[in-house]
Amino acid sequence: MRPQILLVFVAFLAFSEASLRRHSASTFLKRPKEIENSPVYNNYKLREVPSEEDDEEIADTVFDKVNDRPDYRRVSICKKSQESDTLEIIEGETCEQKVAIGRYRNDVNKTGWGVFEVETFPGFSEQLQSYAAGVAEGHLTKLQIYYHWQNTVENMCKNQKEYCKKLYKYIQQNLDWINKKIVSTPKADLYWHHVNLTYTQLTGIHDGYRKLKDAEYVPNISFLLNPILMIQLSGELIDLNKALNRTFDAAVDDPEPSKCSGFLKATDGNKDLLFSHVSMSGFHTMNRVLKLYKFAYDKKNVPGHTMSFSGYPGALASADDYNLISSGLASIETTISVFHEELYENVKPEGQLHCWVRSIIANRLAHNGSEWTTIFAWYNSGTYNNQWTIVDYKLFKPGQPLPQKDLLWISEQVPGYIGSRDMTWFLNKFTYWPSYNIPYLKSVSTKSGFDEKGNSLNWWRWGYSPRARIFHRDHNKVQDIDTLRALMRSNDYTHEEFSKCKCNPPYTAEAAISTRGDLNPINGTYEIPGMGHRNHGSLDYKGTSYALFKNLQLNVIGGPTYDPLPPFNWNTTNIDAPHFGQPTLWKFEPFTTQWEAKVEVDL
Repeated sequence: MRPQILLVFVAFLAFSEASLRRHSASTFLKRPKEIENSPVYNNYKLREVPSEEDDEEIADTVFDKVNDRPDYRRVSICKKSQESDTLEIIEGETCEQKVAIGRYRNDVNKTGWGVFEVETFPGFSEQLQSYAAGVAEGHLTKLQIYYHWQNTVENMCKNQKEYCKKLYKYIQQNLDWINKKIVSTPKADLYWHHVNLTYTQLTGIHDGYRKLKDAEYVPNISFLLNPILMIQLSGELIDLNKALNRTFDAAVDDPEPSKCSGFLKATDGNKDLLFSHVSMSGFHTMNRVLKLYKFAYDKKNVPGHTMSFSGYPGALASADDYNLISSGLASIETTISVFHEELYENVKPEGQLHCWVRSIIANRLAHNGSEWTTIFAWYNSGTYNNQWTIVDYKLFKPGQPLPQKDLLWISEQVPGYIGSRDMTWFLNKFTYWPSYNIPYLKSVSTKSGFDEKGNSLNWWRWGYSPRARIFHRDHNKVQDIDTLRALMRSNDYTHEEFSKCKCNPPYTAEAAISTRGDLNPINGTYEIPGMGHRNHGSLDYKGTSYALFKNLQLNVIGGPTYDPLPPFNWNTTNIDAPHFGQPTLWKFEPFTTQWEAKVEVDL
């Protein structure tokens, strides 16, 4: 039996300029008939099951420009009339009152990725732009959203009834608090204005997903628990599982969820500044989308008006995370475990915003690394605890000495505490910065329990873990995008010195820059579960250079690392996990994104 929690209200927000941020809590959005009088969890069933035809409607697409990519499917989100903010979806890029354009191609069987772009246009309220952008994404990517939901959300409450009751109560209390805060905060407050815009865009995705193509779209903001919201919480659940005492299920749960590798390198003579990330998680999460969001917001107030990132269907934040931003900043994170679980007493449903929201706001509003860490620290939820690395490409000049400050900042979070530091000195001294799921700051290491764990095993010790030692040994081999990609995809665990362990066999495929837990034998014996056979490994590679960053371009590979390892294949692996909508064989070549939208970057 699934948990029963009453549906809660959906606040309606009028979108005229006169009523921005001033909506009444007594005004409600009518619930769709399919969820009338139903418990919250039943609303998680994505009622309108898409078909393959949703990805095949390219033939009738209108192309306006000679340079339009014929492999993109395109829709315009347009006002139906001058007098009303009601929107409609028009195939192609032609309409009189165009609020947003969405472009999408599903290349998952060619590259392992979908590619989505959305851009909005001036002359419309920012709320209307946000909602329209969401509608475009929900409509164009609905099939991939459905697959991703099946693989990651649909069965999350199986055998976890009591946990899910607590989870849904906590989430709804948090949504109620956010709604009240938005209503009560003056519209001049830029931070909460963008929280508002974030949930407006999220509502647009939900509406774009569940409505038919020919429907009318009345802009609104929803604080109703729904499947699109649950997709946003993938990282938060790592810590909410512990905070709300979810029973560990060895059959489906990962002993060390969401490991990642991050890397920054100043090449010889400071000719280039390379920034890269490898996301690691369960192989069921490999439904991926590369995204570009370009908003016609006030550039003086919103330096991060345009952002490219690696992400997931229906997710507004990267969640890897890997973000390239028009402000000249780039941000990544790798996850930090919390071993001192008494810290979870600091996780509250009120007065806090989840990491995915705070990262979006920091990416949009920060002008520099110091500002980013300050903005991100507000309303710490104590969930999805990470080490963030923020690079300011504005301060890098090819061939010139590195600045002495503000080029590289880090921020590290645990429940109840966030520490940050300017680490430019480290880059000047060592020419690289690594990130590998272990906190650098002494305060965070102590609070989280990493110092104690590191004393027992180097696996958890900063500077001594396998990935730390590989990065330190091999960072000087990285001089361009090709050598960057080679390091970030590296895994030769049967021959790698730093992959050795007191195990049987005497090495682990989890001790590499790009991990492959599926290759460890099921009957092997390991020092800790995280070294053993797991539904876990590298999902990708992303990298950029100074030249690529000018256009917010990513050099990427989709899927687990291979060569010299065997490619991941769902037909031959012994990993048992849902993988709807994924390729069977993950053996793809690298490529660089080519955005159609014109990108302006502050360099």
